[in-house]
Amino acid sequence: MAFDDEYFGSPDKVALMRRSGDLWQLLRDDPRYSWYGRAVALCGPVADTARPLGALARLQGAGVCYYFPKEEAGALFADLAAAGFGTARHEHFRGGDESHAAASAVVAAHPLPGDLTLVRLDRSSPVGLVSAVAALCSTCGVMPVPGAVMRGVARRGVTLAALDGSGTPVATAASYTLHHDDSPRAGDVFWGALATRPDRRGSRLALILGAMAILHMWREQGARGFMTGVARDNPSSQRLCNRLAVRDTGWIYAQCLFPELLGSDSITR
Repeated sequence: MAFDDEYFGSPDKVALMRRSGDLWQLLRDDPRYSWYGRAVALCGPVADTARPLGALARLQGAGVCYYFPKEEAGALFADLAAAGFGTARHEHFRGGDESHAAASAVVAAHPLPGDLTLVRLDRSSPVGLVSAVAALCSTCGVMPVPGAVMRGVARRGVTLAALDGSGTPVATAASYTLHHDDSPRAGDVFWGALATRPDRRGSRLALILGAMAILHMWREQGARGFMTGVARDNPSSQRLCNRLAVRDTGWIYAQCLFPELLGSDSITR
């Protein structure tokens, strides 16, 4: 079964991911770029970061630069605004060895509730299940990635979901490789996509599944860094990240937006 056309979310977000997937086919061998299904991004700052960031935005609708120093964000955003682009940011949270230790402690102390079943999405997962996990993400304000990524086909990684007795996902978490193997950041992976159905919140499901995703990537993919973008006005996500020792850093995810192509949507977690 092919998964090249398995996309979820609003039409604008699907169009963005289709463009980014095509661009990734051209740039995937260049260690300056990263991708895990949403948008091709700069792996980190380069000389005159505004110019390649703007080029990515004109091609995709949005461009992102990871590991961009917070103290330089004002100047970068001023340059992008002067060139006619919109801008946005997420705080760059990251964890390492301490996250592995914290995740191990969480999994040991908090088993998944007995009425739930843990599944990992893969090539054999029914389309309906993958779609339901993506819908849960969207409902919780998390932008789902293409099915080929969720299944671990287009990127090495893991999507976990907790299913209730009817087989409906009530919580999910994910982690994927995103950097080139020759990148100095190759050991860092995307971690997050944490979503829990409102009626099941308060049961630590996001914490438990997020911890399981960290342990899987540490063990199976050799990940030694776990990175995610968190909005400054999202204290609940910040608290959850901190419980797994994924903490705020001196960096941001610097975003360059080209509304004429991006449409009404923006890049979310």
